[in-house]
Amino acid sequence: MLQQAAATSGRSISQEFEHRLRRGLDEDKWIEDGFGDRRTCAVMKMAAMAAVNSAMLNPKASKAHWTSNVEAFDRALDAIMGVLKAFRPHELAAKDLATGPAEIGAATLELTREIQAADPARPLNKMTKRQRQMLRLKDELGELVDRPGSHAAGQQRKTAGKKT
Repeated sequence: MLQQAAATSGRSISQEFEHRLRRGLDEDKWIEDGFGDRRTCAVMKMAAMAAVNSAMLNPKASKAHWTSNVEAFDRALDAIMGVLKAFRPHELAAKDLATGPAEIGAATLELTREIQAADPARPLNKMTKRQRQMLRLKDELGELVDRPGSHAAGQQRKTAGKKT
């Protein structure tokens, strides 16, 4: 991958490595300036992915951007709220109030599972671009990556309790 990029750019492998390292450091500064920290940036990336994916659920409006159609916009809004609710703390420790599990949409839950399943041991040259993106989000989310899963488990318990 690095050799191919170096050949394409006309740089030596060491120059390409240095270029990518410098670009990564610049990105860190951009994230800090724009979002405050990596974790917030990762949650916002997930919200953006959910908004775009939700617009694709309607074949009639899928060619139009989600901001140009009322139905697509409302679906995107629900998807974004689903992502934010998925990361809501389970308890409000400062007020000692317990909160119930958030209602997580299927698309948010699927995206979260994809991120949770990202395998850092898999060789980079065996990963797709999407898998690398999910691995990066997993790293950026830190311990938050498991929070939506525990909400989902609460939802499943709640649903199972209603069936009996």
